[in-house]
Amino acid sequence: MHKGVFLFLTLLVGLLGLCGYSWAQGELGPKRNLFTIGAIDVVGLKRVEKEAILEKISASPSMVLDNYLLKKDLNTIYELKYFESVEAHHEKRDGQNVLIFKVVEKPVISSISFEGNSAVSVQDLEGKIKTKQFTILDVNTLKADVKEVLKHYEEKGFYLADVSYTVKEIDGENVEVVFNIMELDKVRIKKIAFLGNTAFEDNELKGIMETREEGLFSFMSGSGNFQEFNFQTDIERIRYFYRTKGHLQVNVATPEITVSEDRKWVFITIRVLEGPRFSVRNISFQGELLFPEEELREKIELRTDETYSEELLRRDIQKLTEMYQDEGHAFANVLRTLQIVPGENKVDVEFSFEKGKIAHFGKIRVIGNTKTRDKVIRRELKIREGAKYSGTALRESRENINRLGFFEPGSVIINTITPEGRDDVLDIEISVKERNTGQISLGAGYSTATQGFFQGSIAQNNFRGLGQNLAFSVSLSGVDQTFNLGFTEPYFNDTKWTVGGDIFRTSNSAFESFDYKRRGFNLRAGHPIFEYTRLFVTYKLEDTELDGIEDPTVEPELENGLASSIRTSLVRDKRNNSFEPTAGHFFSLATEYAGLGGDKRWWRHEGDARYYRGLVGDFVLRSRFYIGSINKIGGRSIPRTERFYLGGARNMRGFDYEAIGPTRRVVQNGREYVFNEGGLFSTFAQLEVEHPLAQEAGLKWVVFSDIGDVGPFDEFKAYIDYGVGLRWFSPIGVLRFEYGIPMNNKDGSGGQFHFDIGQLF
Repeated sequence: MHKGVFLFLTLLVGLLGLCGYSWAQGELGPKRNLFTIGAIDVVGLKRVEKEAILEKISASPSMVLDNYLLKKDLNTIYELKYFESVEAHHEKRDGQNVLIFKVVEKPVISSISFEGNSAVSVQDLEGKIKTKQFTILDVNTLKADVKEVLKHYEEKGFYLADVSYTVKEIDGENVEVVFNIMELDKVRIKKIAFLGNTAFEDNELKGIMETREEGLFSFMSGSGNFQEFNFQTDIERIRYFYRTKGHLQVNVATPEITVSEDRKWVFITIRVLEGPRFSVRNISFQGELLFPEEELREKIELRTDETYSEELLRRDIQKLTEMYQDEGHAFANVLRTLQIVPGENKVDVEFSFEKGKIAHFGKIRVIGNTKTRDKVIRRELKIREGAKYSGTALRESRENINRLGFFEPGSVIINTITPEGRDDVLDIEISVKERNTGQISLGAGYSTATQGFFQGSIAQNNFRGLGQNLAFSVSLSGVDQTFNLGFTEPYFNDTKWTVGGDIFRTSNSAFESFDYKRRGFNLRAGHPIFEYTRLFVTYKLEDTELDGIEDPTVEPELENGLASSIRTSLVRDKRNNSFEPTAGHFFSLATEYAGLGGDKRWWRHEGDARYYRGLVGDFVLRSRFYIGSINKIGGRSIPRTERFYLGGARNMRGFDYEAIGPTRRVVQNGREYVFNEGGLFSTFAQLEVEHPLAQEAGLKWVVFSDIGDVGPFDEFKAYIDYGVGLRWFSPIGVLRFEYGIPMNNKDGSGGQFHFDIGQLF
């Protein structure tokens, strides 16, 4: 009897193998009882435990085995993905019916390698695959890995890459997996064309896309590569751009992508159905209103009879939501409904409010800060445990933490968590990812202002994890040598007082009249008096010594000696980024009195105002206005080293260094020399429009104009220049290449080329 059953099982297992264990139950025919199970055994196991199999199957001793149950258990064992094959056998042992599962285990992956990859590193590829060393071979996982690697190559611009895999047997139990890669050439974008656009030019639409045509600097920036993911995102950018300009019914069709015959170039055509431009007819407010409609209307940027903008609507919803949240309604919801007016290119906008419950802040927890102390982050917070919920305070807290510069851009995330059993309390979890705040930089080059130069600095912007700044810098050039050691404690003794100081030594030979050396120190303290506004007081003791005097009218006894001064400055800084600002403003008013002992006397006053604003697309307007004066005390003359001079790469770029200012003619040995003796009053303004040339490479171009003068206030003469420049935000700083053309140079000389290091303002 059992021989017949054995033949049946063998036939069944063979059929299951041929069908890949994917029968439908109807294909098994009628249900048939095979035998009563006396025992179950599993043979062929080497790494997998027998118990791991037995606990997964449904069959058990004393159970009547039928063909449906057998088929189910065979599927179960096979789907564990540990085995290449699974067979069922029936034997008689000591009068018992024994069900035997005979398995052949899959081999173990002993090594994984990549062949043919040169543009993408092995470490990068390993991060994309799920197949790992010393795991059991799974063909399905390998196939999925091939797709992931191929997708990664497409994102890198290798749209024609080919990826496959090979499994090499090492012995009966181990294999090697090799991913075979043919990178081929990157597919470059030759041309992007738009059809149907009348409201906006092609170049304006291209400017908002991340996908770019092949250009002059593509080898540095990587632009010109065709990447499917970025391209699909660009289509959404175009739709959103149109909706911000009032085109509510814009339709961007599926782009047409054509590959050249040599499969190296891509031509992209994007069809746009712009639709009419809509304006706002009515704005209404519904639901649970906590504020008068007049106050709500003043808060929003959308206005009746003006062009509808999706971006303004988004910002309005954020502002209105924060108004409710600032009253404690943490779960406030602001809905918007758009209703197109029939027969008119107008739209009605309705804001609907759901205020939700009033909530308070619960526990505040900081995670991810392995170096930075909790208190460094907590002192930037505008929120407090137990205080009523405020959306504005929460947003400003995140902005303040980001402004520290200690964390990766975009890594500061504030999550709200509702404690169990409380729906009126929100715990705050602040997640950060620390960046390397220690910097060592070395740079060398040539500047028209300083000739050959070497710069080096060692700085720690988060010293001891307390937010302190410790820095040493050295600058050596043909005309200037400077050493500076500085320390700043932004929250002295856990108060809002900022204290710090510098020790410095410098020598300068840039002036035609003389060279000079200075050494000394300063001590400073500051305290906030308004939001984003601080008052600083700085004491400086400085010793000056002249050398290499060329102008015989210079008085060494006036120039040499100690200057002991106190400087008071009021600073308001609301730039969005102090290194590369694109929005915001900076104001500084300062007065410095020299005469607290020492050998020199003067009183200097300075004002510095800077304004930044984004224009269309990536265009940024940058402007600066400076005014300064220095007054005598007790009739004592002002040293030349303290007077004002203009000209060169740092202010009036169309003029040579030290070209603007009162001059004195001196005759020596029968020859006439002209020396700039500096002025007691100076003012200048600068205007720039900056735009990325190759964003990824940190290249920008700029057009500029400067205006200014040095001399008596009542004899002001406007010197004006204009020009163009190229800037590279390099690892050693901002390298500036600029050519300025004077409009009214008094000596008739032409334009000036300047190469300098450092952001201008």
